[in-house]
Amino acid sequence: MTDYGYAIDPRPAELGGGWRLRLLENGEEVGGGVFPLSPYLSAFPATDEATEREMAEKAAYEDALAEASAWLATRPADEEPAFLDDEGPSDDLPTRITLPKS
Repeated sequence: MTDYGYAIDPRPAELGGGWRLRLLENGEEVGGGVFPLSPYLSAFPATDEATEREMAEKAAYEDALAEASAWLATRPADEEPAFLDDEGPSDDLPTRITLPKS
């Protein structure tokens, strides 16, 4: 069974701040993206620079979360369990069922 997940980590201010998204498959990074603050700062002009930055951080995080959620929704569902026959697990559907004699 494949385990899918994600991590959203803060980015250093010297790299533009914001968030780094890592898409994970069995604990290994298989994709991701960065969501720096600069595109969001102009979208939320505020009288107070701290408020503008806080709103931009929240919007960038929500976009990273939406991207992660969309990616998770495209991952295949868990594999169907194999059937058991006399020889162990089998991918073949049983053609007949034998009940134990009582």
